[in-house]
Amino acid sequence: MLPELPARLPLSGRRIVVTRSRAQAGAFCQRLSDLGAEPIAIPTIAFAPLPSERLDAALRQLDQYNWLIFTSANAVDFFCQAVSGDLPAGLRVAASGSATASKLQERGITPDFVPAEFVGEKLAAGLGDLRGQRVLLPRARLGRPEIVAQLQAQGAVVDDIPLYDTVAAVAEAVALERLRAGVDAITFASPSSVHNFVQMLDEAHLDGAHRQLDQAFIVCIGPITAAAARECGFAVHAVPGEYTIDGLTAALIALFQSPPPE
Repeated sequence: MLPELPARLPLSGRRIVVTRSRAQAGAFCQRLSDLGAEPIAIPTIAFAPLPSERLDAALRQLDQYNWLIFTSANAVDFFCQAVSGDLPAGLRVAASGSATASKLQERGITPDFVPAEFVGEKLAAGLGDLRGQRVLLPRARLGRPEIVAQLQAQGAVVDDIPLYDTVAAVAEAVALERLRAGVDAITFASPSSVHNFVQMLDEAHLDGAHRQLDQAFIVCIGPITAAAARECGFAVHAVPGEYTIDGLTAALIALFQSPPPE
């Protein structure tokens, strides 16, 4: 009796670009590899802390805030590096999504609120009436203004404090050559990754790369990232219902139901 052949993995043979930061790309690349894909890590962003007197002052008076809001896992990491000791007992914590909530739990912090839809505006709306309440929002320097405006519209006094900066990563020649050879999909997890990826292509003068990319599926982690991709001229093929890396993976599998050409 002939041995049973192993089932084809759902992403077998697919060359998939991962544009997350170097520190964040590893787990996603491993997941894609486990599903049969050939991940191509092209980090487009890096992060740098932004110490400031405003941040130091806010950390000294955490007990004066009613809400501490995190809109990314990166913000959790940089905040926990900056703060010393436990959070005040009366301070409630909100996280914009499951990945941010998981990062908080890794740090021993259980969020009091996580919205059903993982975008900042949904988080703000879910907090309800905030009249007379102080909110600390430590986040990236170029954070979107909409969440601050909505929190203020709900009555909150918001301290929007830059905690870290998102900077463009330096492209590696080997990764760019793999990109030139053609890919099946490109994944984006933030608007910054989209903008920096386009900048990398332009600066590297990859003749023909844009034509190759026209044939690739573009998958974005959420609607805000998808909007940035469209503004840069990409046709977005999928946005997962769950705005997480698990959601991105599921979207890729759904796009590649048929086997790759031989």
